[in-house]
Amino acid sequence: MRLKNPFWLLIIGWLLLGCSKDDNPSDLESAPKISDFMAIGEDLENIFLYKYNASQEQGETINLTEENLVNRQYLTLRQVADLLTFFSFSSGSFSAIQRNLITGESQSLDNFYTVSQERSLLWGTNSENQLFLGFFSPSGSTDFGIRTIDLTTNEETELMVESNLQNVYDPIYFRERLLVVYLDVGNNYHTAIMDTENNTILNTLDFGNSIPSILINKMGDIVIFQGNNDANYRYTVYDIETFEIVEEDTFSINRFFDPGPLQAYFINEKLYYLNFYSQPSSVPFGPAVYEFNSKQNRILDMLSIVMQVEQEMQINIDLTAFGYDLSSSSFLMGYANSSDSNILEGGVLIISDQGALLDNIELNFVPTYFIKQ
Repeated sequence: MRLKNPFWLLIIGWLLLGCSKDDNPSDLESAPKISDFMAIGEDLENIFLYKYNASQEQGETINLTEENLVNRQYLTLRQVADLLTFFSFSSGSFSAIQRNLITGESQSLDNFYTVSQERSLLWGTNSENQLFLGFFSPSGSTDFGIRTIDLTTNEETELMVESNLQNVYDPIYFRERLLVVYLDVGNNYHTAIMDTENNTILNTLDFGNSIPSILINKMGDIVIFQGNNDANYRYTVYDIETFEIVEEDTFSINRFFDPGPLQAYFINEKLYYLNFYSQPSSVPFGPAVYEFNSKQNRILDMLSIVMQVEQEMQINIDLTAFGYDLSSSSFLMGYANSSDSNILEGGVLIISDQGALLDNIELNFVPTYFIKQ
């Protein structure tokens, strides 16, 4: 997601955890471990890739605007494994820049699609060797399709998915599967699952008026949460290859989950998710944990943490990014210094899943996305 003013409209983020230093060996043994992490961020002119080395307790900053010509006004950032793709639009055409996080290699995909009356593009995403463009065709209609561009052969194909829709939501790509949630004119929600290698729709799941929110769990299965704007939810885990139901259950949580991709992590019968505070509030969002075994929902006190950081740093901050680090079992919250409009800098708050502020890493740019590892 792009960083826009005010900062709290931006959501997305990742980081890791620092451990307090103590002379007591037992305290050191029980202290949380710090993990390596990578983040995308920006200042007033540039886009950065930041790599934090936990063993050295320091980070390396790479200027992607200078090194890869990533425009600060890029539209969307997608991550597929170790590949980052920055989509942009200029002079009537869409382009993209890709960077491999491991090798540092990059390529420019210039003007891969030019706007016409044939289609109105809704979103773009990708695999390791393909681009996928969601569109309505013809322009102005509500007939939804997916255009695939093979980056190896330059072959382009189209697959019409459904006609006469109200809305199409952001996609999820994982392991040759493209998942797209859409809403039809009867106010019924559906999820289409596309086989991207064979350009076919493998399955369409119908949810009626129940809103589906989707994530991929640690095992690589599809997890779909269903709710009706009340506290009652059902989750179903599907095998990504066979679509057989692996697990399902009901639970109650007084939170609304948007249709489409869910900003959450489903691990060991716990849901680590992004919680939005009722407005008006000085803090727009923060981390929360739902434990399915105990049926407990813990909303971490992000307001107190923000107040603590502001008091210690003598500045005002706006939250900009959210994530959860598996290896350190901690939440990662990006922030911007909002006290000075002439600069764009911030940092990362590392918070335990019990709600303790573990570390504050200050940066000379604002984190907008944390690399999933």
